[in-house]
Formats: sequence, structure tokens, C-alpha cells
Amino acid sequence: MSYGNDYSNKPFERASKTSHTNIINDAAVQSFLSKCKIPPYYEEIEDKDIKLYTLKESINNPIKNIVTIDGGYTNIFVKEDFPSSTIGFFQFGALFFKHQDLLDLKQKPFIDPDDFSKLQNIQRIKLVVPTKGIALDGEVDFLSSVRRTIYEFFMSQPERNGFMDALKWLIFEEYNAPNVKDTWHLATCPNCNEGVDIQRHKIQSDYTIKCPHCGEKIYLTDVLRLHEAIDNELGAGGILGYLTTTVEQIIIVYLIKQMLTIRPSLLEQTLFVKDGPLAFFGQTANLHKPMRQLMIFLNEHHAIYLVGLEKSGSFVEHAVQASKRMLPKQMLLLGNSYIYKYIIPGNGRDNEPYASSSYYGHKVIFKSEHNNVYVATIPNTQAKVEPQIDDYININEILYNITALKCDLYYNSLVPVVLANKLVSLADHPSSDLLKSFAKEKINK
Repeated sequence: MSYGNDYSNKPFERASKTSHTNIINDAAVQSFLSKCKIPPYYEEIEDKDIKLYTLKESINNPIKNIVTIDGGYTNIFVKEDFPSSTIGFFQFGALFFKHQDLLDLKQKPFIDPDDFSKLQNIQRIKLVVPTKGIALDGEVDFLSSVRRTIYEFFMSQPERNGFMDALKWLIFEEYNAPNVKDTWHLATCPNCNEGVDIQRHKIQSDYTIKCPHCGEKIYLTDVLRLHEAIDNELGAGGILGYLTTTVEQIIIVYLIKQMLTIRPSLLEQTLFVKDGPLAFFGQTANLHKPMRQLMIFLNEHHAIYLVGLEKSGSFVEHAVQASKRMLPKQMLLLGNSYIYKYIIPGNGRDNEPYASSSYYGHKVIFKSEHNNVYVATIPNTQAKVEPQIDDYININEILYNITALKCDLYYNSLVPVVLANKLVSLADHPSSDLLKSFAKEKINK
């Protein structure tokens, strides 16, 4: 790395203009590059690998309500001088509207603002998390400050104990009486790093337990294992994406729990649309197991219409190319043989379905009758190396409604996803600048 000039008026040290020749002429480098492979272009996809299914023509559409869940965050400096301090601002939203309101809107030559407002009924949820160099009053260090922040958020949103109770309901499968589970294994106590079996009946009314090894307090939110990716010196910047996708899916769990409690028939009429794949990543990945169990239970005893839609990444980039080989209303099911041959470099493991340690659904590429192309994740009851059409829960009903939700404002976009993103996303400018000024004013130094 070259020398800089942050602390003097001396010039930068410039990089060499000829050192690349040492790399180009190196035999080991040449040998390594010769072993590398990249996925082929769409024209090279073999016909035998394209397993296409056509969306059913006639469907008795059960969907009357659409719920879209999205979240966004921005991480800002509140102190830029060394040692720096940063804080993350999150905003999540659950957008509700009736399917018929959207259909009625499409029939009108002009949109009345009152009609459009029916599609903007959103519940916003805010979260602020210290991400570096900030501690809460009364906490021993940065790590414990972040843990308490997440714990208090789950205890307060969207009502008292709302998310925390939903988390407990999910991991112990409390919806499945009398087969409720009594134990959840936590790989590491955040205080002593020992493994802990959390007993459901030992959880206190404040959703904490005592570690049997060190006697320190464990929050139920520690089952997310985010503490494993937090460092007192380096901060918590690495958990922001994991926390975002986890909270988005806890919102889904909370809404499902509320529906089952108040009016179970609502589940049979509601489509949940999540921005991003149906998966838990990083330290939170283990939550995909109870989430799949919930999908299995709902599929057997009620109904579940849930889809995750991707807007970017390798699968979306490939879908744009692969769709040139597809007709409208066709879907391309994605299994190991296709994914590892055309999308993700590598061979995969013979008996291990793609991303089975984090996903609770299978991916599919869908080309609608309007030629819009979507990469969707739809829940499954079991991860399969090569999924078949029946392995996707309610795939025809879900994709039928995805077609109806198309939006011409952006490329391959959907009305609820566009609206939810507009209502909760935080722009670099001016949002970040204003939040930076706001945080600097409010934080005690």
C-alpha cells in the first residue's frame, strides 16, 4: 500500500506503472487462471437443462389482500475523527392494501389521490443501532450495548413484546400444540462463549434467562447470534444486512401469528411479498429451520401464500439472459444441476440442495404474460436437490398474482414493492446528511 499525506503537505506515493508485468509473467498465476471457469452465456444453455413449466390458465384466485414487507438502513458517522463513531438508522414497513383496490385503479383513466392513498396504508417501524464507538448508559461495553438495543427493540415493537413474543412463538413452534418444543440450542453465550440449551419453561417474563455456565443474563434475541459478528473495537457494521432481513421476516411471523389468533381465514386470502429471498443469512441462518416448520404447519392446516422477490444479484442477471429462451407464462425451476452450471461457479455437493442451510424455499425464474421477468423464492416443505413443480407451495396462485401486480414505472417491478421501498428507504442524500446532523445534536458526548 502506498503512503498517503493525511498528516502532512508531502505528496502521495504513486503506484508503480510497470509492476503488473511481474504478475503477467508469473507461471503460477498463469496456471491458476487456466483452472478458473465462469458460467456460460445464455446462448450456451443446453436445451435439456431448461425445465420449463407453464402457469395454469384458469385459477380460482383466493387472494384478496396484499402485504409487502421491506426494510432499509443507513450507517452514518457521528464522529469522523479517530477513534470514529457510527450509528445505524433502520426503517421497516409492512404495506397493506386490498387486491381489488389495485384492480379498480387500473380501470380508471385518471388516478384520484384518494384512490391512490388506499395503496399506501403502511406501518413504519424504526430502529437505531450503535455500530461503532458508542455505548449505552449502564452497559459495560459496546457489545452489550448493541445486544440491549436489539432486545429492547423486539420488546417494544410493534406493540409491547410484539416481536419478542413472535420470535419465541416461532423457535419453539408454539403454534403446534401439543407438539411445542421445549429447547433451543444457542451455540455461544454472549458472555462466556459456552453453548447453552435455552429451556422454554425457564424463560423469564422479561424474555431473559441466566446462563448455566457464567450466570450472566441472556436475552432471547441472542438466539439470532448477532453477537458473534460484533467486536468491541471493529464495531457492528457486519450485522446490518443480517439484522435487516431478519426483522423483515419477524414482521411476517408476527402478522401470521396475529391472523391465526384473530381470524385464521385471513391467511387463506393474503399474499405476503418480501423484498429479497426467503432466507436467513450469516449468524441468523439457523432460523430458516423453524421458519420452514411454520410453512409446513400452515400448508397442512391453513394456507400460506408467501414469496420473496429479488431485484439484483447473480440470479437476476442470469434471469435476464435465460428469459430470452422462455415464452410468456413460463417458469424455470432452479435446482443444483442448473444453478451450479449456469449461475453460481462450482459443482456443489451431490446430496446438499443449494443454500439448504439458509433458505426455506426454492428459487424459480418466471416470465409473465407481459414479458416481465422475476426471480422468486417460494416456500417448500423440504429442500430438494432438483425441485419439481409440486415442491413449491402454492406456486401457481402466487405467480398469477405477481403478474397482476406489475408496475411499469421501473424494470420488472411490482406495485407493492415499489410503494414499500418508496415509503421506507433511506436515501444517501438528503436522508443520511440530515440523520447525521440529527444524531450529532442528540448524542451525549
